Amino acid sequence: MRIRYYRNASGGLQAKARVFDHTEHSIDPANIDKEAVAIVRRLASHGYSAYLVGGAVRDLLLGKRPKDFDIVTDALPNRIRKIFSNARIIGKRFKLVHVYADRKIYEVSTFRSLSTGTIGNEYGTIDEDVARRDFTVNALYYDPLASEVLDFLGGMEDLRAKRLRAIIPLDKIFREDPVRMVRGVKYAAVNHFSVSIALRLAIRRDAPLLSEVSPSRLAEEFYKIIASGKSAVIIRALEKYGLLQYLLPEVHASIHGDKAFRDAFFQHLSSLDLSAQAPEDASLLNSASAAEIVQGDRRLISPFLGWFIRQRLRQFVAQEVVPRDPSIFRHEAFSDIRTFLSPLNLPRAALEEAMEQVLQEDDLLPAPPPPKRRKRGPRRRKPQLHVESAHVDSSGADLP
Repeated sequence: MRIRYYRNASGGLQAKARVFDHTEHSIDPANIDKEAVAIVRRLASHGYSAYLVGGAVRDLLLGKRPKDFDIVTDALPNRIRKIFSNARIIGKRFKLVHVYADRKIYEVSTFRSLSTGTIGNEYGTIDEDVARRDFTVNALYYDPLASEVLDFLGGMEDLRAKRLRAIIPLDKIFREDPVRMVRGVKYAAVNHFSVSIALRLAIRRDAPLLSEVSPSRLAEEFYKIIASGKSAVIIRALEKYGLLQYLLPEVHASIHGDKAFRDAFFQHLSSLDLSAQAPEDASLLNSASAAEIVQGDRRLISPFLGWFIRQRLRQFVAQEVVPRDPSIFRHEAFSDIRTFLSPLNLPRAALEEAMEQVLQEDDLLPAPPPPKRRKRGPRRRKPQLHVESAHVDSSGADLP
């Protein structure tokens, strides 16, 4: 293991990062997308430093093949866009670059600064960028060209100890971004990381802050959970930490108030997880964001919604509150499901697709009312016209 140093304000050398080479880490290059390596190599050929970062490095070190690869660099977005013709800049406050390769999207971001805090939008250096990240196991940088892992904050040690440790102070980390609670619980549940008492207390204390997060952002995180192949484990953990009631309050209430609902719900999630892990769903799981999951292949989102639709529609039928008009039935069922799954901002197309599928498969759509028969009075006979025949002689004169 090598140590990177830098000179501090007094001119002395200070350790900056520990560097682990290929003999000291367990990353298998075969688990890395060739396109991601090609992007790093292309940036390096133009004189920039670039690394794989975040969850991809964490998963590689755990022996997993990551679902997506985020790349970070010291190149500015406009420069990245010029280097890659198959790319576009996204974002308003902090610009990112999406590079398109082999039907996938690779997100390339510029190092961020600490000058405006951990959620600011200024560009900075790599040692500032690492201090902005949420947990140490997500703050490891991997150079696939040199096969080296850079560890600034002890993330390698935490990963080997299977420990989730926050980088930002606990009195700030979730107040600045409440979604970090959902991600932290997800990481711990999927990878069996231990969570310190202090971190648990911070999550429970700040859980109500999720109420202030936009529905679309909560939905994005939730769709990633559904597509993870570990949704049952994650949602149980979210319930345990008191977060599910802010993601899906009605579902949370039903889980606690109806054992049959609870058992059926988690059984359904387990079935979805098996589908998500199937090889044919690899393209879905490799989506770069929840937008690709929702707008592209809906094989997981629609079944997830369909289960709730089926439960609610069966209740309608059992309670005999089904209107005779199919259009009214659809409208009422649609509104009821949106309310039940609020505050998630559900994609209307996926919900409508799931609704139609359930109605057809379960034959729950009420039959249209029979056409009204017109009342008819006594049948009136049409008057017949009598035409008297006339006789005409050969001269053309009428004969009497």
